[in-house]
Amino acid sequence: MKKLLTLLGTIGAIGLVQAFGVHAQDYPSRPVKIVVPYAAGGSTDILTRIIAQRLTARVGQSVLVENKPGANGVIGTEAVVRSTADAYTLLMMTNGQTISVGLVAKLPFDTEKDLVPIINVGSMPNVILVHPSQPIKTIVDLIEYAKANSGKLSYSHAGVGSPQHLTGELFKLVTKTNVVGVPYKGGGPAVADAVAGQVQMVVAGVPAVSGHISSGRLRALAVTSLNRSALLADVPTVAESGYPGFDANFWIALVGPRGMPNEAVQRLNSELNAVLKDAEIGKQFASQGASPVGGTPAQLGEFIKNDIAIWIRVIRDASIKVQD
Repeated sequence: MKKLLTLLGTIGAIGLVQAFGVHAQDYPSRPVKIVVPYAAGGSTDILTRIIAQRLTARVGQSVLVENKPGANGVIGTEAVVRSTADAYTLLMMTNGQTISVGLVAKLPFDTEKDLVPIINVGSMPNVILVHPSQPIKTIVDLIEYAKANSGKLSYSHAGVGSPQHLTGELFKLVTKTNVVGVPYKGGGPAVADAVAGQVQMVVAGVPAVSGHISSGRLRALAVTSLNRSALLADVPTVAESGYPGFDANFWIALVGPRGMPNEAVQRLNSELNAVLKDAEIGKQFASQGASPVGGTPAQLGEFIKNDIAIWIRVIRDASIKVQD
């Protein structure tokens, strides 16, 4: 009897493995949802919809985008963390989520443990700009002016804890300048007041300011990525302006809830790596000031871990108040 039970248990285990294998091979067998934890129309939303359309064509199932904004991305992220871990509800996270680890005292989830890395999708530099009425032409001019006028220069950003805010604070720490950050409820109002001259300086994403740069309503001093932006090829980087290694991009990456099948992770990673290598996708991303990234789930996991560590240090060193 003992041998029979052992044999039946073995057969049952084989059956479960085979059944799971078929399920993994058939993934996805129904529509997949990608939650964007921000409002429609922003860079994360636009790039996610570009990716979703291509992924739909490759996997033969609809890949839908659902916007769940609120609490600087926390609401949408929590919805995915609490969802069934079957790989049919995913999250397009950004460094808004890695920043929140050091900024929010009691997050309702563990960003590293509760989210499974799938693929790093894209990266986009922020831009440091001034109103053209300012006697500032370069980053060097900006730093000299800020040091000579400590605390008198102000910059607008998309809100406390936004990637643009933290980029501005990192810039201040690296350059040892005292510039006053002015938070707004979103990047649009922050840019609008800079254009109007209500603040002398703004840190913003490329899509929000490219038109104002070409029209002369704002003067771009530098992009915050290691490499220049294809959309702003004439604008130098902070790194090449005297601060080697300065790198503070806005990025997006696809993740899922803890416990999702590894086979689904690998399928999504493989398909999306192929999508991100497509020349047309490169053009569509470039039109938004972004660059495709790609890579393995392990690489994304390490990237997220390092990004969290960077922003925890910036929040601490810049004395940014931790939110309850």
